[in-house]
Amino acid sequence: MFFVLSKILDFFVTPLSWVLICFVVSLLGKNKGRQRKFRIAAIVILVVFTNPWLVSRVIYAWEVPAVNAEKINPSYDVGIVMGGSMRYFDPELNRVVYSSSVDRLLQAMQLYHDGKIKKILLSGGSGFVNFQDWKESGLISKVLLKSGVKEEDIILENNSRNTYENAVNTAVMLKDGKYGQRFLLITSAFHMRRSQMCFDKTGLKTDPFSVDLRSAIHINTLDRIIQPDAECLVQWDMLIHEWVGIVMYKLMGYC
Repeated sequence: MFFVLSKILDFFVTPLSWVLICFVVSLLGKNKGRQRKFRIAAIVILVVFTNPWLVSRVIYAWEVPAVNAEKINPSYDVGIVMGGSMRYFDPELNRVVYSSSVDRLLQAMQLYHDGKIKKILLSGGSGFVNFQDWKESGLISKVLLKSGVKEEDIILENNSRNTYENAVNTAVMLKDGKYGQRFLLITSAFHMRRSQMCFDKTGLKTDPFSVDLRSAIHINTLDRIIQPDAECLVQWDMLIHEWVGIVMYKLMGYC
């Protein structure tokens, strides 16, 4: 139930949805003054939430800083890769369509080949309300095999549907010490705070390895300050999803 409700809530906590709601209310309302206020509100929301400079500053402040992989010594027993690299599976093409968070997978592969992690645990089942047979970890594991990762070095957790379940299911698999004691948590920098909070709740100690950095704090050109960019709406969706997720998880006792 929580999984389904979280998908519904996602619609109402995005700036684009706020703009849509404001415009709909302005069209349906009979009070001219109120209609005008809602139209102005929609425009203000668009101007604020499409500013590249502003969103990059907020993302930079939110992201958990990355660490230099070369400084990892000794190596970790298991690199835990959080789900989210797969956008969907195309059965006609028999192909995984990757999301913008695929850097999680790519960085894990590099860490493995550089000898920084001994095994890779892929955590992720189906994040869809339907299509429950699209198990992300199982589908993506084929890419690891083709990249040269040994089959015995791949651990699959393919039942989780969200960050909380990622942490709980992974902790069950690793707590007995069968795969070692040192674990590296690999996920997007913007997703790391919620992920670590969930793992801390399970009692499984992990060290963060942030990837998929989204901020462009060092790029301060004039166009980034004044020119609107629709991509910013996607970035705000991502941030607000994390903030609301943390609040909801705390209320549910998940982290």
